[in-house]
Amino acid sequence: MKKILATLFMLAAIASANAQFAYKIRSPLAAESFRTGVEAYGRGRYAEALSQFERALSSENADPLCLYWLGKSYFRLGVTSAAFDRWSEALAAAGSSPFIESRLELAGASADPRGLEPPDRYVRVSELNGRKDRLDLFLRPSWVEPLPDGSVIIVSHGTDALLVVDANARIVSTINAGSIGFDRPFACARLDDGTLFVTEFQSDRVTRLSPDGRVLGYSGDSSGPGRLSGPQYIAADGDGFVYVGDVGFSRVVKYARDGTMVLSFGTRSAVFDGLRMPTGIATIGDRVYVADAALKAIFVFDAYGNFVSRLQTVTLQRPEGMRAVRDGKLLVADGARVLLIDTETGAATELYRSERKKPYVVSAAFDANDELLVADFDASEIAYLSDPASRFAGLSVELGRVYSDQFPRVSFDVRVKDRYGRPITGLGSPNFYVSETVVSKERRVEGDIPVDYLASSIRPASAFSFEGALDASGSIDMTFLLEGSTAVAARRLEARDAAVSILASLGNDARARLVVAGRTAQPPSGASVGAISDAILNAVPSDAWRFDSGLRLAAGSLFDSSGRRALVYIGTGSVNELYLDGPSLSELSSMLANNGIALYAVILGKTAPSPALSYLVAASGGSIYASDRPEGLSEITTRIRSAQTGQYRLSYVSSANDGFGRAYLPFGVEVYLRDRSGKDESGFFAPLR
Repeated sequence: MKKILATLFMLAAIASANAQFAYKIRSPLAAESFRTGVEAYGRGRYAEALSQFERALSSENADPLCLYWLGKSYFRLGVTSAAFDRWSEALAAAGSSPFIESRLELAGASADPRGLEPPDRYVRVSELNGRKDRLDLFLRPSWVEPLPDGSVIIVSHGTDALLVVDANARIVSTINAGSIGFDRPFACARLDDGTLFVTEFQSDRVTRLSPDGRVLGYSGDSSGPGRLSGPQYIAADGDGFVYVGDVGFSRVVKYARDGTMVLSFGTRSAVFDGLRMPTGIATIGDRVYVADAALKAIFVFDAYGNFVSRLQTVTLQRPEGMRAVRDGKLLVADGARVLLIDTETGAATELYRSERKKPYVVSAAFDANDELLVADFDASEIAYLSDPASRFAGLSVELGRVYSDQFPRVSFDVRVKDRYGRPITGLGSPNFYVSETVVSKERRVEGDIPVDYLASSIRPASAFSFEGALDASGSIDMTFLLEGSTAVAARRLEARDAAVSILASLGNDARARLVVAGRTAQPPSGASVGAISDAILNAVPSDAWRFDSGLRLAAGSLFDSSGRRALVYIGTGSVNELYLDGPSLSELSSMLANNGIALYAVILGKTAPSPALSYLVAASGGSIYASDRPEGLSEITTRIRSAQTGQYRLSYVSSANDGFGRAYLPFGVEVYLRDRSGKDESGFFAPLR
């Protein structure tokens, strides 16, 4: 009896509208090349993956799925224009795909410099109310302090507590200052070591807390010049000094890191009429900005308390909480509105105006994900605001490495960013939804003919697990890129000392290697201090050294990394522009950004870095340092460890049939954060068996 095989794909309408292209490869050669390409991509070998997908397309001309994966490979290698072309070809071959169209739109927005302009207004997207049913979660919030992990501290003036709220606006812990407790806390400032200074309005003191919430001590004497009267707003500078607004005595008091009083200022003098009601305080460089709610003005002092000037800006209503943000600007809570004020020009932008009839906005802050949080004192409410462009563009979600060696348990990395390319931090299990495509076979007899029906459906992934965030890890994977010029050869010892200094600060949870950008870039060498030192001292110089090929090879050594990725260039600041054109520079920048690699530069001697090198460093989120800086180079390691990555590790147990390792198994992940969402889809092959 002749058997007929009928294949039916029965996808739900929403699944077919969002799913990636179906696997329809028929050629055995193309199928093997595609499988090899997907496996290579999953291990970070993007050049090999690109070659395999090109090979598959030679047999399966214009196959949408092959084109989609080929575009992904180009994207990772920094050739963004080629990636867009391949994705557009996939759309043309398969018809409409909202998923691919959305990916093109998001990628295009992040690549367009015009899309990176900071927003000039924000809109409310949600709020956290202090009163829930008959329960008071917090009352009269007087300050919002962002934390690096995406959470924030809310100072609850009305309930004598500090609340830690995560990125999903959930209260996760409370800080109560031990058995003594707080007495009308008003504001707080966090130092670089995690120490927290909290002003207490009623008890006329400032409390110092350790990073884990233990009371370290108090500031504020019972009498004399150190006595406080109604301390409210507070700010810390880059050196660890703390400035407190002392409302009762119309002044500002400066404290050292250990809580010792240093000086006070802001009272009447020969050159200054004196503060009347000091409120918000902010520090920018060696300048201290103090708002005065009674005088409706902002005054500028130096770090020693000397009056400098009055900030010439728009007429203020009632300036309260203030903090330094964005390129030397001030974020000011001003009665019913939030202003962004340029300290150089005095120009002010109204970012938000409350919708309430009688608002009392006392504090505003950008959290780690650049959402604007606003505290309304009288309404006992924290409002969450987003700029409209980010709100409607959604989140950019990028699936990275897939770990299928333990199939059916599958793990994978995912990076989440906003439309500006900024990492989204602080996400957890509730923010993710993982699904997989499962094909099941059912045999039916129609008449006397058996027919096999293949039904493809998208199902929630089983045993989903949130494995953690890279932002919570200190793991570093670093590659040194040594300029292979004769100028650097004359400074071998200086170059070696710079590398050794950085290596000494890495600690045990790190890996390092070195690439020499010579006439021909050499494969990465060394995994120890001795090996890297020897490679630097024995490098063969050439005036025809190639920065571009060296950077590509160095970046490629990090593609398979699951830690924080960083390149450290050591050289004279040159990129040897003779061998580097504009398109190459753009591709190098895209390659770094698309793989989450930060470029840091250590400059030997007194030469200035070239504009091209400065551009690459800034675009990747790195920094430039002189090799002989008095502070040393350990700050590079500190910055790498503290930088946000927006990368997460997820896993699930697949219920799909792996076809003995030859079946392509698609899956997708959706990410939600308040009213924003994003999605990416990928696939893998289980190990051959």
